[in-house]
Amino acid sequence: MSNKLVNLKPERVFYYFEELSKIPRESGNEKAVSDFLVDTAKKLGLEVYQDKMNNIVIKKAASKNYENSPGVILQGHMDMVCEKDLDSNHNFKTDGIDLIVDGNYLRANKTTLGADNGIAVAMGLAILEDNTIEHPQIELLVTVEEETTMGGALGLEDNILTGKMLINIDSEEEAWVTVGSAGGRTIRAIFDDKKEKLNITNPEFFRLEVKNLFGGHSGAEIHKNRLNANKVINELITQLKKEFDIRLCDIKGGTKDNAIPRECYFDVAIDKNASESFTFKVKEVFENFKNKYKAQDENITFEITKLENSSNEAFSNDVFERLLSLINTLPTGVNTWLKEYPDIVESSDNLAIVKLIDDKITIITSLRSSEPSVLDSLEEKIVNIIKEHKVNYEVGEGYPEWRFRPISHLRDTAVKTYKDLFNEDMQVTVIHAGLECGAISTHYPDLDMISIGPNIYDVHTPKEKMEIASVEKYYKYLVELLKNLK
Repeated sequence: MSNKLVNLKPERVFYYFEELSKIPRESGNEKAVSDFLVDTAKKLGLEVYQDKMNNIVIKKAASKNYENSPGVILQGHMDMVCEKDLDSNHNFKTDGIDLIVDGNYLRANKTTLGADNGIAVAMGLAILEDNTIEHPQIELLVTVEEETTMGGALGLEDNILTGKMLINIDSEEEAWVTVGSAGGRTIRAIFDDKKEKLNITNPEFFRLEVKNLFGGHSGAEIHKNRLNANKVINELITQLKKEFDIRLCDIKGGTKDNAIPRECYFDVAIDKNASESFTFKVKEVFENFKNKYKAQDENITFEITKLENSSNEAFSNDVFERLLSLINTLPTGVNTWLKEYPDIVESSDNLAIVKLIDDKITIITSLRSSEPSVLDSLEEKIVNIIKEHKVNYEVGEGYPEWRFRPISHLRDTAVKTYKDLFNEDMQVTVIHAGLECGAISTHYPDLDMISIGPNIYDVHTPKEKMEIASVEKYYKYLVELLKNLK
């Protein structure tokens, strides 16, 4: 794979970003990228530690005159969300990311870019190799599985870090410093009922599908009124079922619990004698729904496909009815707003995934809140709805919130440095997304932490792009911030 970013600045940041992009690194598949970090540290002559989970810590001694300064931890995660367009043949298990310089932005070819969070790792490595930078002792902490379970940060060993301050580079907007984040957990609703013999003498099979929705990050973009594919197609199927005797054969919607679902399909069976009128009605309903929702998402697409299916099994009508009702009743979107910051989401849920797991219909809902008691209340609300529909459930362990710290030398220095360097005010915020700072704080509760980062747009979607000039600006800022933490 040729180097496409050779002319971008800062050269070494983009060099490392491109090297990372060559390595498949979906959550749970991080061994290769973890080993790359070990090899890179050894080439730089630096101390490196790889734990049993493949988390990495690379240490560099303080520069001259900073020997007595409190140590700083630079932190990011090595995994990425792997989403692609429907017409992409990209294989995330074997293929590197195909990078494209598009004017002022860096993006990928029909896939997620992996700037979330490859840019943190690239900046960290560039700083570690540059012996002209003034800084306290640095520890570069790079974790695994941030995008799925936060398992890397949650499973962090208690005695491997010595720094007193931590700079997480996993935020995505210039001029903002994050100083708190939401905690979260997932709830699985599981139908115990399996398929039974299909009691239609001469069935035909159809796939009804919604796709091409915008989607997005289920935390950072949950307040933007993005359409949820699982909700949209469920509403459509519910309407059709009132007029036709259809049976459910399969369902699949959403791919990640931290992404707003962009597509969902129902596979249904119907008697051949009714199939012509059914397909006619489907197309009519499709048009109505497209008109209903195109103001929210102009790219919304509905499709009906006839399936060559010899299956003689489907879910019972009772299961189908309960499923439609459950998806309809489960909330998705903002639950409450922060009282102190009324424009910041306090709690939300995302009806993220509906699919068959071990032949059982499973619905996965992800919950977030920056206040633990509100998260518990939202969980109770969701669980009660599931119980009302006579469905079993499991609640995942989740990840902890990162609480706002009233007194923070790191935050104050970060804000002052930004103002001095760019003559711009830096805004302080608490975000509605899970950051690893919360998980790390369970092991290192006294750490003074902030989260920063360059402009990255449409993360967790194939439209993800990173502003090139913003990377240069933020690298300059990070170097200056380290210098000021004497």
